[in-house]
Amino acid sequence: MYFGACYYAEHWPEERWERDAELMREAGFNLVRLTEFAWNRIERTEGNFTFDWLDRCMDTFASRGIRVILGTPTASPPKWIMDRHPEMYKRDMYGHVRGFGTRMHYCFNSEAYPGYVRKIVGAMTERYKDHPHVVGWQIDNEFGCVDTTWCYCDTCKVAFQQWLKEKYATIDALNESWGTIVWNNMYNSFEEIETPKLTVYQLHNPSYQLDFRRFSSDAVCRFQDIQIDVIRSAAPHQTITHNMMGTFNEIDYYKLAQPLDVAGLDVYPNFPDNEPINPYTPALHHDMTRGFKQANYWILEHQSGTPGAHILKATPKPGELRRWTYQSIARGADALLYFRWRTAVVGAEQHWHGILQHSGVPGRKYEEVRHVGAELNKLFPYLEGSTVRHNAAIVRCFENDWVFDIQPHNPGYKYLRGVKKYHRYFFEKHTGVDVISPEADFSGYRLLILPHLALVDESLANKIYRYVEAGGTVVMDFRAGAKLPDNRMRSEVLPGPFKELLGIEIDDYGIIAEGEEQKLRFEGDAVADYGARVWYDVIQPRGASETIAEFASDYFAGAPAVTRNSHGRGQAYYIGTELGAAALTRLLDLICEETGALPEWSVDHPEVEVSVRRRGDRSVYFVINHSTETVEVVPPAGGRHLLEDRQLEQVETLKPNDVLIYSV
Repeated sequence: MYFGACYYAEHWPEERWERDAELMREAGFNLVRLTEFAWNRIERTEGNFTFDWLDRCMDTFASRGIRVILGTPTASPPKWIMDRHPEMYKRDMYGHVRGFGTRMHYCFNSEAYPGYVRKIVGAMTERYKDHPHVVGWQIDNEFGCVDTTWCYCDTCKVAFQQWLKEKYATIDALNESWGTIVWNNMYNSFEEIETPKLTVYQLHNPSYQLDFRRFSSDAVCRFQDIQIDVIRSAAPHQTITHNMMGTFNEIDYYKLAQPLDVAGLDVYPNFPDNEPINPYTPALHHDMTRGFKQANYWILEHQSGTPGAHILKATPKPGELRRWTYQSIARGADALLYFRWRTAVVGAEQHWHGILQHSGVPGRKYEEVRHVGAELNKLFPYLEGSTVRHNAAIVRCFENDWVFDIQPHNPGYKYLRGVKKYHRYFFEKHTGVDVISPEADFSGYRLLILPHLALVDESLANKIYRYVEAGGTVVMDFRAGAKLPDNRMRSEVLPGPFKELLGIEIDDYGIIAEGEEQKLRFEGDAVADYGARVWYDVIQPRGASETIAEFASDYFAGAPAVTRNSHGRGQAYYIGTELGAAALTRLLDLICEETGALPEWSVDHPEVEVSVRRRGDRSVYFVINHSTETVEVVPPAGGRHLLEDRQLEQVETLKPNDVLIYSV
């Protein structure tokens, strides 16, 4: 296992390297990440490579037992390339050039850029393919971060046309698939098709938009493959990864991760997206990343200080770095690199803080990290070779995520809102859940949750049927089966291909406006104490389908809101609305009890996390107090406290930010 930080040697005087390397050694580090933004330092002018400085830097770390992962510096092509090829700049949907000055300014479909990429990646690989202290390579940096995937330039237009030719073969097939008869949008040739730039109503055909997202995602995967091929041809023994972004959805990360040796993640717990700081969102990032290859993963950037560029976010309080570190390891991280080692004094990220402040003087964060390093030295023998696997899984589908981005149904609604609600249930129940691809093997799970599976093809539908027939339990919810793979609406009664599986038909549906809710009661309840939000389906049971809960207000009062149907040896549940937290907990409690997808033991506090890593017959449990309260827990008898090398007490006390790690 690896533990360390991201280090920007090119930012600091060479005489500082020795001091930093020594401090890292004292903190227990064994890995640093270098060079992912160092192109000009390596190749200031074309073909003139300078590696002596990097050799000296790596030797400085190697003398302290610290190994290196090298970043390919392709996220920020230098100005001398961009001036030579101004067509390489991305263009936005308004046709504006997205110019030089930050990073990710290049077009993934550029015809000129791959030649420069192969040269610098090839030169770096040739130099370091046999270096004993190089662990491997990080490709580029944060593909799909903050609107960096989509480009609307003429190069992309031609590439998109070619992608469509390969998919549809004839223009008539494309017109039929997209339904271009609407609004007189038919095409006579592929060459007439543009990228989806701004239009009058700010609307585009949803099939067209989905294909553009697929094309754009594929373009990033192809760009990554260029670099993987260069590295593998020279250094097949070195590990290749990329730092993905967990819940981000511009790229199909399952496809991006497939050719990598290990998936990578950048995680910033104090920098959540439009929501309060919480332990659930970073937990979801971890679980999603573990699901990209259904294997343990590396964290290439882990928050170590105050995040921010032109503004600052919340500063980590004492104990939080340790708590976040153990959450990461508990959920499957086999490498963890803090971002960053020292806070930059120049550039756009002067306020994105690291372990050391601008002064470079060790402070409280360094002492906390050094304490963690000493603890991890005790834990590594117990964790090496261990994995994370659960009885339940949530199927996260990127194409359905895109479908809801294109057509949110209810204003502002996001596909991931549903995913997060299901995931949070398992967190608060102190058990785990895997987050997996629709292409994954379902057979090892007792319970599958398939949020908003609107777009579905025959192959996946049949796979779900086989899983239930063999004894599995599925939970599906509103819009399931509503769309064909080309993002056309199905012209059959909903839930389309799942009518037999779910034992229902949907006669009508509509939105529940933001801020409003409909009443809901479970079967046997005298009072409707629960709320339903976002959406309602007017469900008609068919066959042996049972009603678990029903609506209790509006014109659809009395209609089922939640149903259960037996199919083969398994069960299929359908939720025709967004359940409030209390209703969802009641339902999933019922389902998890039926399926056995329950925790081995529980804690009486929703913000205390329980995670487990297993290797053979040994299990290592992490009990993490994310709350601001002191919590008493009663762990199973017979466990051994790994950090204090003692038998567990009958009752263990966890202060805020505290962690209990034990093995059985």
